Amino acid sequence: MPSSPDHRFGVLVWRRGLPEPVARLGLAQEPLLHAAVTEAMARAHGDGNNPIGHGQLLHVETPGPRGTVARHVAVVLADAEGEVALLRPADEAAALFDMVASVPFAFAILNMFLTNPYQAITVADHEGLMRYISPVHEKFFGLAPGTATGRRAEDVIPNSRLPHVVRSGRAEIGDLQQLGPGVSRIVNRMPVYEGGAVVGAVGQVSFSGVEALNRMQQRLNQLQDEVQHYKRELSQLRGSTPTAQMVGASAPMQRLAREIDAVARLDVPVLILGESGSGKELVAQALHARGRDAQAPLVSLNLAALPATLIESELFGYEAGAFTGGRRQGQPGKLEQAEGGTLFLDEVADIPMEIQVKLLRVLEDRQVQRLGAHSGRQVNFRIVAATHRDLRGLIDSGRFRLDLFYRLSGVVLHVPALRQRLEDIPALVQRFAQSFCERNGIALPRIAPGVMPYLARQAWPGNVRQLRQRVEEALVFCDGHLLDVDNFARHEDPLAGARPLAVAVAVAEADMPSTGAVAPLKDQERNAILDAIARCGGNKKLAAQELGISRSYLYKVLGAASPG
Repeated sequence: MPSSPDHRFGVLVWRRGLPEPVARLGLAQEPLLHAAVTEAMARAHGDGNNPIGHGQLLHVETPGPRGTVARHVAVVLADAEGEVALLRPADEAAALFDMVASVPFAFAILNMFLTNPYQAITVADHEGLMRYISPVHEKFFGLAPGTATGRRAEDVIPNSRLPHVVRSGRAEIGDLQQLGPGVSRIVNRMPVYEGGAVVGAVGQVSFSGVEALNRMQQRLNQLQDEVQHYKRELSQLRGSTPTAQMVGASAPMQRLAREIDAVARLDVPVLILGESGSGKELVAQALHARGRDAQAPLVSLNLAALPATLIESELFGYEAGAFTGGRRQGQPGKLEQAEGGTLFLDEVADIPMEIQVKLLRVLEDRQVQRLGAHSGRQVNFRIVAATHRDLRGLIDSGRFRLDLFYRLSGVVLHVPALRQRLEDIPALVQRFAQSFCERNGIALPRIAPGVMPYLARQAWPGNVRQLRQRVEEALVFCDGHLLDVDNFARHEDPLAGARPLAVAVAVAEADMPSTGAVAPLKDQERNAILDAIARCGGNKKLAAQELGISRSYLYKVLGAASPG
């Protein structure tokens, strides 16, 4: 039989009294390995008066490529006729090989684990098909011996998550599983790796005596009550979470909320598009908070805030001594830190092209290699990316990879600009004002009627982030009792300096979509002013005071040339 690199095992057969083996199969055909085993056998025999015991274990080494050493183990089986050596590489399965070879009752131990009435075992392969189920488990489910083999795991065991563990490659320890009406058990599920790939999963279910089971059930019921209690407390606390901070009853925001709910619990990459300041990071946080792994880490990295030279080390991490200035012990990157949770890459369009290639490889292989490392590490996380830039234009100009775009955009969510959701401004202002006042320990002032129409006229190029800044700035200069238009109209654009209010209104109106949302507000504002003037007997100063607006703003709305 010719030697082949596919051979994982070898066999050597000796007849008693003959110095050379009478048969060599598989790995044993390699001359160096054959010689090493023969030499190890001779040492074990000594002067010939020390016969090799049945099941004796031998360790042999041979020179490997490029100065390496290949290590193998051999189990020797002997009887009156001769000896047989079973040979295999000393890899990750060597521990099992050692036990079988060195423990006389090894098979009894393995049988105990497989047939233990208190610890049932189930095995599923990489396709989620049942390959083994303990006898105690068969009896529990009323299955005839062997009838579960080859069936889908979830068809054999209700609510089985073995296929999920196979897909995710992540262990689930101490999980509570419903095996039937009123029957719960503690289950451990572990993926099985071979050659770096998941080949199956093993489930371990704890059974016990009747009294112990009753005590366990009572404890489980108690724990379930406690879980429900903490869930209620958590739902109350979530009023301060990013999920709850997504304010808006407008149609665009309601649509976005429905889309978040639809995708949050799915294992799919999400790309968030929206203008700067529109709330893309808040959407990412909501996706994580509403997902299946909400308790796992949410790791964020703003790629636009980092120089290109630091992005690679921040993403991938580095080993000790990888570069000057790094931590002595090295550091894991964001890709590793997000293990089991969510990685949020903000402004992903700013990632350099050479790093785009490395990120794409990680997303495809789920292997991350630190700077200075010689091998990769397995990672498992959900990726959420965001940008305000035109990715299509960047792709067309060769500054963003199309294949990376497809990897990131399993689902695309669009965050509406503030000008597209003007009806949400009152709720946003109330939220921002309340948060600011609570944070600074001051009383929440009354908001004048003219504030909301005024804010709806603005252009808001900075979207919700700009609105928050304007609200907080206005509160700083508020008298503490009434928040009015004057507090907002100190300057229209802090980047360009002060400008006439009429110019700001004209700019805002030019940027507004033709949805009909602005005209009603303008008319409402003008009508409110006219009504106030009428109630005040034509006195515009009193009317302005009543409305909480300045006289100059009143005249501008009415189109007067001067306050006269």
